[in-house]
Amino acid sequence: MERINLTAQRRTETGKGPAGRLRKDGNVPAVLYGPGIKAAIPLTLSGKETHKVLHTAAGGNVLVNLTINGEDKPVMAMFKAVSRHPLAASIQHVDFFEIRMDHKIVADVPLRVVGKSVGVALGGILQLEARKVKVECLPANIPDSLDVDVTALAIGSSLHVKDIIFPEGVKAAGDASATIVSVVAPTLEAAPKTAEEVQAELAKSFEEKDKEAGTEEKEKEKGK
Repeated sequence: MERINLTAQRRTETGKGPAGRLRKDGNVPAVLYGPGIKAAIPLTLSGKETHKVLHTAAGGNVLVNLTINGEDKPVMAMFKAVSRHPLAASIQHVDFFEIRMDHKIVADVPLRVVGKSVGVALGGILQLEARKVKVECLPANIPDSLDVDVTALAIGSSLHVKDIIFPEGVKAAGDASATIVSVVAPTLEAAPKTAEEVQAELAKSFEEKDKEAGTEEKEKEKGK
């Protein structure tokens, strides 16, 4: 798993006002928490540096060697949550979770579809039901991604979490029966009608209306 270095500073002010001022200055408010931390530690990150880190190949799924100014030793952590602006997509806040390299953790790992399904070759439609899967392992063993081979997947067939081939030391942490990808039959669209078919339907409709009108007239004559 990819490891990166990131520097942070402790911040004394918290709340919306100070956080807004940090963002205006190009910085990102953050917090660090975890099993070895009694109370969450407010931090300030460089917006430019954080943006660069989160756009690596592994995205936010990296081990962070977090150096906090004024601290003797860096902290090993992972991105737990990243909040972005709904319109600008700029990073608004980051949550770090302290980890221990000798303790297993649960992490989300992206799925990568490989191969061409035989069902798709026959006209089926490939549907990806999940883009990530939860795994449990030591931090150093977290895969950057997991391959899902769909080559043998026919129309009407599916692959589940239990079908994934996990690396040694890595196992599924969620529902093993959950569907991750399937191939469904194509939707059949009605063929457009020809002019002759439309005219035939109209003629039949007029005939039925004429019959109904004739029946009504006969009923009226009987009632006289």
